[in-house]
Amino acid sequence: MTSLLEPGMQLCGESGALVTVRRLLGAGGQGEVYEGRTNDGRDVAIKWYHEPFQTAELRESIAVLVQERAPSERFLWPGDIVSANRRFGYVMPLRPPHYASLTKVLGRQVSIKFKELVRGANHTVAAFKALQAKGLFYCDISDGNLFIDSATGDVLICDNDNVGTTRTTSRVLGTPRFMAPEIVRGEKKPSALTDSFSMAVLLFLLLMNDHPLHGEAESRIHVLDAAAMRQIYGINPVFIFDPVNGSNRPVPGVHVNAPIFWKLYPKVVRDIFTRVFTEGLADPGRRPAFGQWESALSAAVDAIFECSQCGRQNFYCPTNAAGTCWGCAKPFRTPPRLAIDGRRVVILNPDTKLYAHHLSKRGEALLPDPPLAEVVKHATLDVYGLKNLGARQWFASIPGAASAHPVAPGRSVTLTPGTQIDFGAVHAVIEQ
Repeated sequence: MTSLLEPGMQLCGESGALVTVRRLLGAGGQGEVYEGRTNDGRDVAIKWYHEPFQTAELRESIAVLVQERAPSERFLWPGDIVSANRRFGYVMPLRPPHYASLTKVLGRQVSIKFKELVRGANHTVAAFKALQAKGLFYCDISDGNLFIDSATGDVLICDNDNVGTTRTTSRVLGTPRFMAPEIVRGEKKPSALTDSFSMAVLLFLLLMNDHPLHGEAESRIHVLDAAAMRQIYGINPVFIFDPVNGSNRPVPGVHVNAPIFWKLYPKVVRDIFTRVFTEGLADPGRRPAFGQWESALSAAVDAIFECSQCGRQNFYCPTNAAGTCWGCAKPFRTPPRLAIDGRRVVILNPDTKLYAHHLSKRGEALLPDPPLAEVVKHATLDVYGLKNLGARQWFASIPGAASAHPVAPGRSVTLTPGTQIDFGAVHAVIEQ
């Protein structure tokens, strides 16, 4: 098969930059992606379109995105339009090799822990929140667009030439299995509200490794053709864990992942998925807002701790604090935890850090915030404390003490059960 571009070719950018084609990275339905290098020495990726997509409409759409600039660094965003021989493509950041596709994560080709999965989900929410803050919507969210760093949970989103704006017409309706029911039924075009549903499907896949609408109804279908997909995803979509409608439960031996993972995640995660895939199926306006997703996912990160026997990560559950590890089935004892204003619980692991969304009345998780506190170990003793990294003084009341004592910036309070801490905006108690 002949490539669209040859190594060594020079492409002219509308910005005036020159980009040299280096090697083919991959190919898809729209075109091919190449590695390239700019004349100032930057390694980039080049997407070059097949002939049917070489249209003035597409070029104008990408020009709008170039002008808009990336909503965040998590988007591999079009940075320049390049051309040669009256044909065009665009330049975008080159994806680092340690980012794995979601399809590889779901296929268990990449090892990743719960904390990084949930962080990846939160980063995904933050990315689409930034996108919609600019009046943009993605149109084609799917498992083929997301890449994740298994070591950190950071994410990158590709194929951003499909992003829609109020100034351009959407060229795609979405990917089957991810489209909102109203699009499947032909009632609506892609929008911010349909994106919110597609994002929820993506998050469910990431965390549960199964599709939220694939249960008994889907398993009865022998040929998943257009009519069948319209029924499952548009006419009669039923959440596999719908608390009222049990007609589409996971089939044992067929849908093996979701029934396992669903029980492991905290109630706050199960609740937000239940909301979007029950109320939000019929009423797009009932789909959770970005801030609600951020609150639920940050609470899930706060609940994670490692089993002292096998090292696998578990989620703290208030009604099952002395439960058993899902990995080794041995009883576990959760680490100390911080109960904040009775509204959230943070497990105090050796590497736990507290941020503004913990120590203020804000509910959202603003991940770039600097930490305001961290768990630290005594220099010589096997004792842990909570260190004040902020600029404000705390006050701590130790059990049995006559009065509270100040915890100045840079100082620590020992993680003694029953200790109460006044952080200023919120109050908390250390529990065991």
